Amino acid sequence: MDFKIKTTLFALLLGTPMLAQQELGLHFMRHVWQSNYTNPAFVQPGKVVVGLPGIYNSFGFDGPTYNEIVTKQDGKTVIDIDRLIGHLNPENSIRDDLGIPTLSLAFNLKNLTLNIGHAVKYHAFLKFPKELPQVVWQGNAQFIGETVELGNELNLAGYHELTTGAAYKFGQVTLGANVKFLHGINGAATDDDHHSATLYTDPDVYQITVNGDYLLHSANSVDYQDFEDLQVDFNFGKLTFKEFVNKNSGVAFDFGIRAEIGKLDLAASILDLGKINWDDNVTDYSALKSYQYDGLDFSEALTGGDAQLGDALDTLEQIFQVEKTSGSYSTKLSRKIYLSASYRLNDRLTFGGVFFNENFRGGPSSAVAVGANFAPLDFINAGLTYGIKENKSYNNLGVNLTVNLGPVQVFGVTDNIFSLVNPADASNFMARAGASLLLK
Repeated sequence: MDFKIKTTLFALLLGTPMLAQQELGLHFMRHVWQSNYTNPAFVQPGKVVVGLPGIYNSFGFDGPTYNEIVTKQDGKTVIDIDRLIGHLNPENSIRDDLGIPTLSLAFNLKNLTLNIGHAVKYHAFLKFPKELPQVVWQGNAQFIGETVELGNELNLAGYHELTTGAAYKFGQVTLGANVKFLHGINGAATDDDHHSATLYTDPDVYQITVNGDYLLHSANSVDYQDFEDLQVDFNFGKLTFKEFVNKNSGVAFDFGIRAEIGKLDLAASILDLGKINWDDNVTDYSALKSYQYDGLDFSEALTGGDAQLGDALDTLEQIFQVEKTSGSYSTKLSRKIYLSASYRLNDRLTFGGVFFNENFRGGPSSAVAVGANFAPLDFINAGLTYGIKENKSYNNLGVNLTVNLGPVQVFGVTDNIFSLVNPADASNFMARAGASLLLK
């Protein structure tokens, strides 16, 4: 197996939690153009706004933190696999979302605002049972006579996003909408109806039985030749025009409304209604049968017997018989909803609350937050947020800061300052940084 995929998957396992992809703090920052990402009805008063390159990342792992699984051996810090497995849940979810906005433009024509922008986005999700790493790292002796679930759900997607949109103000109400044209770079996903696999080791003769109902779709990412030859090319730097225009395409929509009634600001939005259709260079890897292997090599190799590693790999190759075909599939974006209300106490201070809901892979998750933004000086705006998430996470204290240097505006925001200050003890992380050029 290619060493790169081993290290990449292991780093992903350590680094990330299955959490909603909310941006609570950014939604309160109506003074920056990038708040438009949470509601297309949020626009800036200047004639021209140029959104400069930035970065966004949100990741989480509902298992252990880094400090819970590292140990010292001979003066060196190493990962203790047994401690890692001991902290896992019966089911574990990993998620990472990375966004790289490259450039955007907005033009104000009296009550009408037009915008266009580009970004590169990458999403990674993995859901797996505790038994999967137990069998891989600790062997199957502990499960002799039991049926062990090894199935998992995987979704990787990297794509270009070209956005065009408009917002129009009718008196105190602004309506906004975006159309997003999506072009896939690379992706891999388990089939929604086929992502199960079980392993049974007979207690008498150690016969291994694998029942497969597993189908993996791959577009420009996974190359599986045999058990010892697996490579993954999930390139985070493909920004070429060749990759931008291809048959892996789709479309998505954002809609938003904002009502400014005196000092009260009410807003609602629904985002990312759409999907990517993967039709170009798609390979399907399927294991949809029941396989048996008569012998002791696999069991002995994993449980400390005398079998040689080469014999074990030969056994595994016979057990995991994968069929390769061509096909197509689609990746739905995660539908998001924001509902918020804020009140401008004076020209310096604004406070409010927001409700967030996301539907990801058919499972809804929610969060609520309260926040306040204060502008002590004309060129500085600072904010605090406190959020409560559906997974009973209560320590989500966020901060944001915006600095205007003439026409240049720079900002940073995080929904959990503790994870930024002490990432080794954090179970989730979210941060965004960006800049704009405001021309009045």
